[in-house]
Amino acid sequence: MKISLNWLKDYVRFGIPAERLAHALTMAGLEVKKISAVDGDTVFELEITPNRPDCLNMLGIARETAAVLNKRWKEPIVRGLKYPSKKCTIDVLDKKGCPRYIATLIEDVQIAEAPRAIQRRLTALGTRLINNVVDITNFCLIETGQPLHAFDYDKLAGGKIVVRRAKEGERIITLDEVERPLDPSILVIADAEKPVAIAGVMGGKETEVEGNTKNILLESAYFDPVLIRRASRKLGLSSDSSYRFERGVDYDTVKTGMDRAVSLILDCAQGRVVRRSDVAAAFRRTRPAVPLSVERINAFLGADESASRYKQILKRLGFSVAMAAGGVLKLKAPPFRADIRQDVDVIEEIARISGYDRLPSSLPLIQAAPIQADAKREFRRTISDLVVAQGFYEVVTYAMINPESLVRSRQADLEGIKVRNPLSQDQAVLRPSLLPSLLSAAAFNINRDQKNLKLFEIGKIYLPLGEQDVLGLVIMGQHGRDWRRQENSETDFYDIKGAVEHLLSRGGLKDVQFERSDYAWFEKGQGACVSVEGSSVGMLGKVEEGVLANWDIKQKNVYFAQLDLERIWSHCALKQSYRPVCEYPAVIRDVSLAVKRDIDFQQVKEIAFRLGEEILSSVQFREEYLGEKIPSGCRGMVFSLIYQSSERTLREDEVNALHGSIVQACIFELGAIQR
Repeated sequence: MKISLNWLKDYVRFGIPAERLAHALTMAGLEVKKISAVDGDTVFELEITPNRPDCLNMLGIARETAAVLNKRWKEPIVRGLKYPSKKCTIDVLDKKGCPRYIATLIEDVQIAEAPRAIQRRLTALGTRLINNVVDITNFCLIETGQPLHAFDYDKLAGGKIVVRRAKEGERIITLDEVERPLDPSILVIADAEKPVAIAGVMGGKETEVEGNTKNILLESAYFDPVLIRRASRKLGLSSDSSYRFERGVDYDTVKTGMDRAVSLILDCAQGRVVRRSDVAAAFRRTRPAVPLSVERINAFLGADESASRYKQILKRLGFSVAMAAGGVLKLKAPPFRADIRQDVDVIEEIARISGYDRLPSSLPLIQAAPIQADAKREFRRTISDLVVAQGFYEVVTYAMINPESLVRSRQADLEGIKVRNPLSQDQAVLRPSLLPSLLSAAAFNINRDQKNLKLFEIGKIYLPLGEQDVLGLVIMGQHGRDWRRQENSETDFYDIKGAVEHLLSRGGLKDVQFERSDYAWFEKGQGACVSVEGSSVGMLGKVEEGVLANWDIKQKNVYFAQLDLERIWSHCALKQSYRPVCEYPAVIRDVSLAVKRDIDFQQVKEIAFRLGEEILSSVQFREEYLGEKIPSGCRGMVFSLIYQSSERTLREDEVNALHGSIVQACIFELGAIQR
């Protein structure tokens, strides 16, 4: 917001340089971003926080300046107005959207240029001059903070005003000469036939005040800030009026602003007031007095001031202050300070006017105590370190996504929680999965010629029953040599499965199983549910080609995994027992089987451990073969059985016997063929 120092001096007298005033206002919470000279005037550009709409006008800044500098200030003189008893025809249909509407009909006005004093004030702040009536409404907006609008009364059909919601299909040409579509979510000011203004945002071109206007209807109202904010955003239309209505104007200033504007119009454009209406659907509730002890103020600020000192500061800010017994102040915040809701808000006002730099400083008494480690935070950090150690790069994405991205990821069935008032369609729902986020990050990298990717994210997903902390992994492209391959080759299912297995094994999880399961976003037969001790903790698989095409990812082998960290945490062995290295030798036997394609390695492991009793140490997958000499509908599977005892050296005959029984069980139960 811009303010003129020459204009400010009409209300409060001060003799300090502009730079010192700028510093004083900034220290009091009204940050001065820029100082500029304009035609013999000095203009401040202020950064006003959203909770201080009372400072979006010259009188509000004058009040603050007087409080900071300990000066007196005066409000503009409004000549005595006697309004006629005749009423304007006003019909407020949406009383919640418009709790108060004041209209004044002034006849026989003379449209001309505004007085030079008003023109100088407006041009210094960059406001375009139009005519005396419109310039006065802009002048009063800047002075009092109350938006006003003048209609050419003779252009209002039926000579009436109706405050209502727009009807489906209605349109209006606004003052910027743009035709805009309306809908029932938008509050409008209408005449007997059509909308003539978008309430709180901008007037209509058809009823604007022009050079031949004789009779005007002046509007001053209070509109629901939420309605105005939504309408402004939906229409992509912002104005000085909407900026103030969105933040909330003062209910009482609706009348003050009207009286000031009528007084100036009668002085500058002649005319006579013939009708006036004040339609109030709701009145401001009286706020109760708030007791606040001087002892509490001093304790908060670390000060030692008297009640009279605090009383003086608060009165300068417009508070009603009365003394009670025991050094207690009974306070009533001024009606324009809607942000004052509790005693600490009052203490903050005292602190900023006193000056934060003037408060006595003292070092806090701190007793050293050991910091208790947050076990869950350490767990997340450990998970992150383990994933990074496997060559993954972390990404951080937004928790709010476009609902279309769920459709593109074949996850439309997952119920994304809708954001009630999204900033844009790209942030309309809370994500129920990390898949859209990671595919978006992958597509971003691929477009920058990064095709060999291992990405992960630790973040929240949002489901109807609550939030979940999850880990998401995505792998694609070619990666280096390992125990299965001697040269770079395309990522496959075992890369993502191995990453998950390594992670879970390092967490000390027992009885981890991968069960074949179909998901809409995975290729059929290439998805798996990950479970620990019979409880599902996540899923992994190969992303379906149609999903990749929707994200414009041309690579075919893209694998994704998602793990529920809360469930993994519940199964983790926080204290793992030390297992000494076995001093007895291990016996390794390789097995090569041809099995049907719907048989997975997990089934082989279950058979082996069921028969292996205590001397089968582990079962390790080696490779898969789909080439020649494999029966149709089958695949070759090579794995190693490792036999070892912690108590003795195993005999060859007992290993052979057990090994043979495991192989025979695979042949009998799975229909495998030994190769």
